Amino acid sequence: MVKSMTGFGKKAVSFDSGTINVELKTFNHKFCDLSCKLSENLYCFEKDIKKRIRKQITRGKVYIWINYERALDDDLNLIVDKRKLKRYYSLLQSIKQEFALKDGITLTHLLSFSGIIVPKHHKENKILLRRFLLEALDSALENLVKMRQKEGNALYKDVIIKVKNIEKSLQKINVYVPEQIYQYEQRLKQKLSNLIGKEELFKDRLQTEVSVFAKNCDVNEELSRLSAHVENLKDTLLSNVEVGKMLDFIAQEAQREVNTIGAKSSDCRIAKEVILIKAEIEKIREQVQNVE
Repeated sequence: MVKSMTGFGKKAVSFDSGTINVELKTFNHKFCDLSCKLSENLYCFEKDIKKRIRKQITRGKVYIWINYERALDDDLNLIVDKRKLKRYYSLLQSIKQEFALKDGITLTHLLSFSGIIVPKHHKENKILLRRFLLEALDSALENLVKMRQKEGNALYKDVIIKVKNIEKSLQKINVYVPEQIYQYEQRLKQKLSNLIGKEELFKDRLQTEVSVFAKNCDVNEELSRLSAHVENLKDTLLSNVEVGKMLDFIAQEAQREVNTIGAKSSDCRIAKEVILIKAEIEKIREQVQNVE
């Protein structure tokens, strides 16, 4: 099944200790690139989070926002983390000295840093926190994947329409190819009949010229390979594995074959169909850039 690389999923899970909010966004990218922004108390789960996501997403730029909000407790005592406060104070002092700043360090400056005032004797239950974190993450992932599948289905339908247009043009070209040889023969026969008087020489010259022309404009191999690429496109679109890169590669190969057909053919009808096929292949290549 074709999946788009763009999508969005979110989920919030509440429990006794607080609420975990997960938000996921994905965009086009050549590889699977994860970018995490987590609450400070969730950093220890970053490896688990990325591992979970990579099982579901194989390609795309993934932005991950996960926030943990503790439940409010009116009776909760707050304390100052003096060790962290001293570190921030020392850091500001060094900056002040290095740049010869005259401004003094105020309480407002220090309190602007996170983690200065914390709940007294607050100890997180890591097992419980991980459980609800992964629950929220799995739900957000499920929503994200559904959206990518929905958009992927729309991409599939659009690409299939373009593939069918290419097949129609190929059918026409297969009719036009032998016709162009016949038409060339008729034109040449008319020219030679005016220039050559001897019938034997006329037949030999006509046969030679038509043979050379037929050889130079023979595109049967290219048509066969192009048809094979079109079939491969359809089969790949129905595959359950990562198909984005493969579809792009097949489209490139198809483009080479149709370019050769256009270069070898002199029939204006074939040239018209070649242009239509090129346009459809280019549209397919643009679409598959969005496919996982």
